[in-house]
Amino acid sequence: MICVCSFTASLVLQATLFRDGSGDADEAAYVLQARMLLDGHLTLDAATMEPFFRPWLTGEHDGRLFTKYLPGWPALLAASQALFGTMTVAPALVAAGWVAGTYRLARELLDDAASAVLAAALVAGSPLVVVHTALPLAYACGAATLTLASAALLRGARTGARSSLLAGGAGAGFALLLRPFDAVLVLTGVVVFALARLRRQPRAIPARVGWAVLGAAPFVAVLLVFCRLVTGSALRMPLSASDPLDRFGFGSRRILPSEPTFTFTRHLALRALEQTCTAAPGWLFGGVVVVGFAAVGAVLARRRAQRLLLVVTVVAVAGGYLFWWGSAFAMPGLRDGLGPHYHLAALTPILILAADGARRLWSAAAALPWAAVLRPTAAGVVVVTMVLLTASAVPGKVDGQRWVNDHNAFLAALLPDRFPAPAVVVVTPQVPSRYTQVPYQTLRNRPDLHGRVLYAADLGPATATLPEDVPGRALYRLRPDEIADPAAPASFYGSFTALRQVSGERIRVHLTARLPAGSAAGAAAYVRLGAQTRIFPVTPSAGDRVDPSIADPSIADPSIAGPAVIDATLVVTSGEPAGAGELGAGTATLPGELVVGVVQPTAAGPARWEERIPLARRHGSGALTLLTPGLGWRQVPGRAAVGWLPAPVRPTLAVAVGLD
Repeated sequence: MICVCSFTASLVLQATLFRDGSGDADEAAYVLQARMLLDGHLTLDAATMEPFFRPWLTGEHDGRLFTKYLPGWPALLAASQALFGTMTVAPALVAAGWVAGTYRLARELLDDAASAVLAAALVAGSPLVVVHTALPLAYACGAATLTLASAALLRGARTGARSSLLAGGAGAGFALLLRPFDAVLVLTGVVVFALARLRRQPRAIPARVGWAVLGAAPFVAVLLVFCRLVTGSALRMPLSASDPLDRFGFGSRRILPSEPTFTFTRHLALRALEQTCTAAPGWLFGGVVVVGFAAVGAVLARRRAQRLLLVVTVVAVAGGYLFWWGSAFAMPGLRDGLGPHYHLAALTPILILAADGARRLWSAAAALPWAAVLRPTAAGVVVVTMVLLTASAVPGKVDGQRWVNDHNAFLAALLPDRFPAPAVVVVTPQVPSRYTQVPYQTLRNRPDLHGRVLYAADLGPATATLPEDVPGRALYRLRPDEIADPAAPASFYGSFTALRQVSGERIRVHLTARLPAGSAAGAAAYVRLGAQTRIFPVTPSAGDRVDPSIADPSIADPSIAGPAVIDATLVVTSGEPAGAGELGAGTATLPGELVVGVVQPTAAGPARWEERIPLARRHGSGALTLLTPGLGWRQVPGRAAVGWLPAPVRPTLAVAVGLD
């Protein structure tokens, strides 16, 4: 019944609160790898994916892209999709399997059915389990697999049952295809414990070890072959193959060669461990009460060796991840994000100890005076307290996920419900990235790039060459962080714009600047390409009075407040400029930006508008090519400290681009 409830809860949460995942970009990587397996591929062609469609969290070897993760969990997601038409069944099965594995492990170690049932219930009700068994992430699957494998191995070592030994070995092997470090941390203690129990039966050891190894062998073989095919070495994991700095230990660490390095220190490691321990009770059913029960369960004399195994497992997981630099990055989400997800393998031992601790306290209370009244009353108070503690920790986690869902809904609202033709959407985040699926992991491409809509990374000026890679597709730009009016106290965000390619040897740029009412003195428009700049001063609009004493009749009387207009045309040539009305790309470094801007001095500082148009040369011909409209940027008077803000430049600045 508990397994059925966990299975159902997972499906319900995946359809509601976590319908688009948690917002973690790793989810998109796992789903991508699952779809690759469904297509019959372990890797992707780098030449096809580069430079605009390379997914986040991929490494490269011998012209092929591979994800940073092993294939165990993606294979389960792929199997779920193939069998049920959805990947949501795989996490739900993990939820049920984790509960069942907890019962089996607790029963094997403590030989008490009540403690085992209670442990299974605590696992099913813990927010950390509920959340992770509703996500396409591998952490829960790894913990559930290790729980089942440990139970089977311990039973097989005790009884000699070949089925248990084979199943335990297979579980251990599959765990290596999920999270091999977790497998080493957890199963080392299990193996040592099992062998220690067989010290008086030395003749049984070879056979029992042999059956377990036989169960693990196929999965170990798959692991070695997979690594050989994707990284070039059977002993080189994808994680470190994608970047040698992505490893355990202290020092400079990095997730991918293109990303900034991060110095992971002992101080940060200890701080992360401290925060993990502080946040962990909020993710357990019963909070600090269940932690207290676990402490009781750890010190009881009955089956002391088994309890020691559970304690050692918890310490091994906590100590092992002390050296993992990702634990420092996990700190912001420890309370209301993904929680202490790296330490998920320690959760089952803690809750088994807690369940047995509570069970033994209940039994011991039978000897107290008035036990018939006191025991039910105390139990009721404890249960209510545990429920209240758990409930008090849930709203923050739900609110955090609702924020993610609102963000995803905002993103979806910017996109049209239907594209009239095959399209490519250039995704422009606030922080530039050369990868797709980050920071917006819901915007995903098919592995074969045959979808009706593709999402491309915005590579800045190089994006001008994108149309050559996707002929026949309409082009758009999605800019979620664009501010409709940065000068307003509150403003709408987000833009979705159709793009147009203009290519030729000579490209005409026409700008019209209509400055807001106010002093026009010193206002000017400009066009810049590399080190070349052409400046166009303001001209008076109709009705403006011109002071005849001013030598330049294009400058209006600054004492007259009114709208000012700058209207100018300039030609960008692929070679050298022929005069003042041209800019030459011959000496410019391309790809680059063709910047069209206008500046207006004000008492609070200059107001600036710029449209930055990506400009490049076409492959082969050398002709110029650009994508218009470019990205709009503004500097707002009085907000100089924030610098340039992503914002539209119309109606102040209108830029029209065409062939000359």
